Amino acid sequence: MAPTTDDFRFSRRSRMGALVLLGLLLAALVIWRLLPALQRPEEDTEEKALQQAWTAFRKEHIADDRPDDRSYTADYGEDRATGEGVRPVSLNLQPFDPNTASEAVLTGLGLPLRTARTLIKYRSKGGRFRKKEDLQKLYTLRREDYERIAPYVRIPGGEEQQAFRKEYPEWEKETPAVPSGPLELNTADAGALIALRGIGPGYARRILSFRDALGGFIRVEQLKEVYGFPDSTYQQLKDQLAVTADLVKKINVNLATEEELGHHPYIGRKLAAGIVKLRHDLGSFAEIEQLRQVPLINEEKYRKIAPYLATR
Repeated sequence: MAPTTDDFRFSRRSRMGALVLLGLLLAALVIWRLLPALQRPEEDTEEKALQQAWTAFRKEHIADDRPDDRSYTADYGEDRATGEGVRPVSLNLQPFDPNTASEAVLTGLGLPLRTARTLIKYRSKGGRFRKKEDLQKLYTLRREDYERIAPYVRIPGGEEQQAFRKEYPEWEKETPAVPSGPLELNTADAGALIALRGIGPGYARRILSFRDALGGFIRVEQLKEVYGFPDSTYQQLKDQLAVTADLVKKINVNLATEEELGHHPYIGRKLAAGIVKLRHDLGSFAEIEQLRQVPLINEEKYRKIAPYLATR
């Protein structure tokens, strides 16, 4: 018998079953898509636990530059946000010998207590500092701390001081008298420079060498051009210094050889060759302003070299 139309129709129960199945499939799909978002709080909890473990590890193994005694917190203070000790607000920068300086002197220079104790421990095991650069061997000494304290290092009989005495035998005193008024940079000797707080034999030697190469200072600001001279030391000393520009030794631009001109720190070999070439073309320089015709001399360079040159 041929099937009738009613045989192809779903019963009401079948339709309900199909709808329920479809609903379950849609619910499963939604849950699958939302599963990562539902797991995120668990990940955050895990991350928080890792952070707490790391903090505990730091307190036990890394943050050992804080001493166990209460004096550290009293003298240095404590950052309440991190629990880390902080350095004193007011520093006591003063000349010191790293081979004999006490813990109080070292921390007064702004060194963390851990670094000060590492230095003292190094000494106790027979270590000795022969020049200020030896301080850089301390693995706990940060570069900014070294640069701040380096000008104050005084090592009696150290390599740097021995070299200084050999180059400037007229300097005899360990602690020269501090000048009563502004120090004239073009006449100051080695002893007068070392008497200034923050200048040791190394910087004194560099200042004198630079002054000789220039022919003298025309501005106190030129001290900042001395190799390695800290800006902090310059800012501290600038009001204690003076310059008499008339004392500058000038180079006769019509008589000097190319080599002589090239030795000046502001001129150099290439510029010296250009000056000599222009002099040859002109016959001689009638006035210093003619140097502006040299291709390598711009306005800034001209202002820099002009005070050191003369036409006769």
